[in-house]
Amino acid sequence: MKSIFIIRFSRLVTLVTLAALAALLILAPSASADDIVDHPDKLKFKELKYQPPKPGDYRYTLKCGAHAYIAENHEIPTFELTVLVRTGSIYEPLEKAGLADMTGYLMHNGGVEGITAGELDERLAYLAGDISFNIGPTQGQVSLFCLSKDIDEGLELLVKVLKTPVFDQAALERYRTDILSELEQRNASTGAIESREWDFLMYGDHPCTIPHRRTEQSLKAITREDLQAFHKKYFFPKNFIFAVSGDFETKAIIDKLNAMLTAWPDQKTNLPVISEQIPEPKPGVYMIKKEDVNQSRVRVGHSGVKRDIPDECALLVMNDILGGGGFTSRIIRRVRSDEGLAYNAGSAFERPVLYPGTFRAWFQTKHETAAFGTGLIIEEIKRIRTDKCDPEIVENAKASFIGNLVNPFSSRKEIVNTFADDDYTGRTDDYWRNYQKNMEAVTPDDVLAAARKYLHPDKLVVLVVGDPEAVMQGSEKHEERFSDFGEITLLPLRDPMTLEIK
Repeated sequence: MKSIFIIRFSRLVTLVTLAALAALLILAPSASADDIVDHPDKLKFKELKYQPPKPGDYRYTLKCGAHAYIAENHEIPTFELTVLVRTGSIYEPLEKAGLADMTGYLMHNGGVEGITAGELDERLAYLAGDISFNIGPTQGQVSLFCLSKDIDEGLELLVKVLKTPVFDQAALERYRTDILSELEQRNASTGAIESREWDFLMYGDHPCTIPHRRTEQSLKAITREDLQAFHKKYFFPKNFIFAVSGDFETKAIIDKLNAMLTAWPDQKTNLPVISEQIPEPKPGVYMIKKEDVNQSRVRVGHSGVKRDIPDECALLVMNDILGGGGFTSRIIRRVRSDEGLAYNAGSAFERPVLYPGTFRAWFQTKHETAAFGTGLIIEEIKRIRTDKCDPEIVENAKASFIGNLVNPFSSRKEIVNTFADDDYTGRTDDYWRNYQKNMEAVTPDDVLAAARKYLHPDKLVVLVVGDPEAVMQGSEKHEERFSDFGEITLLPLRDPMTLEIK
């Protein structure tokens, strides 16, 4: 009897549900045939009227002079804090390349005053918390996550990591061994080779290449005293910027941060000067000999620009149309969709803050079609400099950027992290509030002017990582050869431990 009742009851629920849906359909306004479009491109949307928040509404100045960007979020009982530290591997001496990364790792994993690394991890696990640490090329970043009920203990552990790391010698030796083991494999990835050799071609001996220049000798030269000196030079309150979000009261957090930084000896920030001058790369084709792969990686480009140039929006739109805009961009359409040469292709203007970046276009394909694909990319670079883009294409690219304006402010955490990073890199407070207006002002003429100003077909450097013999042989179906694009220079792989040319 129970099974019969269940069947009948389920049918009753189904009938009630269908009746409710029918009622909703009757009450809902009907759409006429004129309201239904025959293609997604014809869909119309209301104009976006999003106004980003103001950084000043989240910015507080602590007693030590450091800025803290703070946002309450009482929806979940958690606490998140990120400390940006003015440091980076770009500032380490070449003969000690690897020092910044090693310092960051051992500040957490080499023990702190009164607590071993194992005890620190055990306590964080008990709190369901985490402290993560990273020192990249131009920025250090330390993050704390914990439950809001554990804020006091979380901050206590964080300040120990920031202020009193002991850099245990045994931990240092273990980490050095691990990094040396990784160096042995640095030529296993064609992507890693491409990135490293591109930077060497573009920047020569500029300090921005130091992250690529770790060697067995430089890593073995790093001592515990070097770690201590690096830490002392960069880790002090005035050199920090805080981003804080979670379930708390703002005034209480400011008081806690001030207390955390009290009695911490301060000093003057004294970052080494990074030159904005970079060498002019020699145009031509550079082939890195990597014979044990069945595809070649190709990168085409030249020197570029710094971030926040006056015509940045026009540059962004231009590159979006050229190769940065996904499947609708010209390079991807030609190389991937039309010719089926590569799964991944595109272009980008890397725009650092301290020094000029590079323009690069890229794809990966079979050795024999590498020259053909390179020719297609160069054709598109030349075409966008001569043919004015269709207004509709420009409007679509602009709409994509404007539609993504909400992303840096999608949560309370994202808001404070965005403003802290802008503070770190020196962006003006009105950047985001003027972003939509500046993007909307871009015209097809502006896009053409940006292409002519920032793309230089006569200065192209072509980097190929693959089997040079197969690459230069080319394809019977296509007449293009790499000799068409400039003088060819063959470069053997560097020794992974010394970076010397074999």
